[in-house]
Amino acid sequence: MRLPLLLIPVLLAACVSAPPAPLEPCAKYCSSREDGYQWAQRAHLGDARSCVGYPAAFIAGCQDAVMDLQQALAPGRDGL
Repeated sequence: MRLPLLLIPVLLAACVSAPPAPLEPCAKYCSSREDGYQWAQRAHLGDARSCVGYPAAFIAGCQDAVMDLQQALAPGRDGL
């Protein structure tokens, strides 16, 4: 099935403007650096402000994961 060319930008805009799913708080393993890293990776966190409210080691891991994701999404010197 081929979509009319005018419909494609409308569908893409709907995907981009969809609100993100609410972030589930950490509920089970929430104390170590690895716990924080894994939680942030699963949630695809792009903002370290979501890491607050947990033990220091968890926050450090969460912040590491956010930084890794930001670096992975940043274009390199050669572009995307």
